[in-house]
Amino acid sequence: AQAIVTGARHEGVRIPRHVSLDDHIHLPGEGVTAVVDGKIVCVGNARLFKRIGLYEKLPKDVEEATETWLEEGGMSIEGEGIVCCYSVADSVRPEAARVVSRLKELGVESVMLTGDNNGAALAIGKQVGLEDYQIESQLYPEDKVRLVQELKRRGEGGNGGNVGSRGSLILSRQKHELVLMVGDGVNDAPALATADVGVAMGEGASVALETSDVTLLDSNLEKLVYSIEMGRRVNRKIVENVLFSLTLKVVVIVFALFGYMQLWGAIVADVGAMLAVTINGMTLLPSALKTSRKTTMVENESNGYYIVEVP
Repeated sequence: AQAIVTGARHEGVRIPRHVSLDDHIHLPGEGVTAVVDGKIVCVGNARLFKRIGLYEKLPKDVEEATETWLEEGGMSIEGEGIVCCYSVADSVRPEAARVVSRLKELGVESVMLTGDNNGAALAIGKQVGLEDYQIESQLYPEDKVRLVQELKRRGEGGNGGNVGSRGSLILSRQKHELVLMVGDGVNDAPALATADVGVAMGEGASVALETSDVTLLDSNLEKLVYSIEMGRRVNRKIVENVLFSLTLKVVVIVFALFGYMQLWGAIVADVGAMLAVTINGMTLLPSALKTSRKTTMVENESNGYYIVEVP
């Protein structure tokens, strides 16, 4: 929607101030409709106009031209039919390909779920390194929910996981039958709620932010990889600390049973164990020296902010 508004402004289109707007309705996976000055106006993709029977009334030359576009849409006015057509496509985030590659290294298989047509979806998937079988296109919100549910029903033994770029969704499935869904749009919200873990991008729609379990502060996908890696490190540290503490307790008990452990020794062992697990946990904190050496600031001209890249 923002891209269409921006494009209209670049074309010099000015929105009249004295216009009445009523009955604004969002049509999931299709577009929006409203009553403008007493006439029903629809703005959306080709599926919307095929459903309401206006797409077939397009002149043949216009229909043939729009079929070559990656993702076509249009606007209709009651009594006038379709009055304009437009083409939009989601831009691939610069870090998306690196993120998909890194997830693969981590044993996480990515799947892209999108409402775009098949041609647009394949073009975007190819840019980020996904195979055709990893791409599901032309999906309504309920289709995304169904696919997430199918992943959740799969038995143990396979790897899965996913991450996506802006405008597309990516799910992830892990060995313990967990599904992680990443999204930023209104149409992603039901699937985010259905997944075991829903992750919303910080610049996404408010309904996606409210529905998700985790919200990234911005839309830099590398933060998702960082979160997954940090989560694994935290789990590993928890296991290490528990095993160390239990082992030390067993050793102290055995020595005490054979009369080789005094009270002061048990106290020292207990305090020492507490300090050891605390220090081990603190190794998760980022080192300022390591951070300065391993990160660089890169300007993202398209969005006007800086992102941190880790070589």
